[in-house]
Amino acid sequence: MKKHALLLSAVSLILPATLDARTWKEAGSERTVDGDYVRTDGEQVVIVQASGHPLKLPMAKLSDDDKKFVEDQAAAKTAAANADVFKWETDLEVAKKRAKDEKKKILADFTGSDWCGWCIKLKQEVFDQPEFQEYAKKNLIMLELDFPHEKKLPAKEKEQNDKLAEEFKVEGFPTVLLMNSMGKEISRTGYQEGGPANYVEHVKTLLK
Repeated sequence: MKKHALLLSAVSLILPATLDARTWKEAGSERTVDGDYVRTDGEQVVIVQASGHPLKLPMAKLSDDDKKFVEDQAAAKTAAANADVFKWETDLEVAKKRAKDEKKKILADFTGSDWCGWCIKLKQEVFDQPEFQEYAKKNLIMLELDFPHEKKLPAKEKEQNDKLAEEFKVEGFPTVLLMNSMGKEISRTGYQEGGPANYVEHVKTLLK
């Protein structure tokens, strides 16, 4: 039986070959085909052979090892995409895991988002600005620890924030902590005049 019996169809677009080919196996048989993983397309996996010829493999027919490989590749691509998105976490454990996985530091903002004037200024003048966000996407995991007056937080989040404020002896807002991936304080600061560029340089200095 031909080696390529596993394959469903060829892709019309010719994709460039890479040097590190994988041997893909059909579950329950000895049939194999060599090629680099390109992407998942619905229920099929697109690979490209050393010749540059792209092929589609039905996911259902892949071996368990190949399915696991595809899942890991998809997870890695998702993580890479998320790493390029500016977002606020509200759970310290999530922030710590991301900081470890992405090899970044945590910026924890203890804030009164709906009443603290200096907190609102810091967010508007710095955290909401593209220049700061570009730096943060590459270097920081942003963690908002909010203490609002009007907005009601989920009970678990409020309990966490109260506990962290006590643990880190936060006495005023905004208090900005820089932490490592274990949640240990490296340095602390607050509002700084000068806009996003100045704040980026300030954070860099604190992380040295």
